[in-house]
Amino acid sequence: GDVRYVIYGDPAYGINDVIVCGFKGARLDEYQAEFNRQMSSVRVSVEWGFGVVRNLWTFVDYKNGQKLWLQAVGVQYAVAVILTNIHTCMKRGNQISSYFGVMPPTAEEYLHVKST
Repeated sequence: GDVRYVIYGDPAYGINDVIVCGFKGARLDEYQAEFNRQMSSVRVSVEWGFGVVRNLWTFVDYKNGQKLWLQAVGVQYAVAVILTNIHTCMKRGNQISSYFGVMPPTAEEYLHVKST
């Protein structure tokens, strides 16, 4: 059959057919406990990603530098993520790519730039 993709998120975002979260409670069955264990390990890598962006571009640290309603916070964060991705490409990887055992594309591939 068809592959169904979902987003793993926090229940605060609302659970529906595209957003799922971990199972809660003391009496989880074997499947639920394994699902939580595997998703927990992947969720940590997402936190690493936020940390890489914050460490490279300190201005995106919302507590210290961002002024909601006074700055284009979303645009600035998106630019920081793109620059982080380029940085990762140029360094040929980071903690996250190592964890998943994948090589990032070259910066040219990431930016879809044709070499001459």
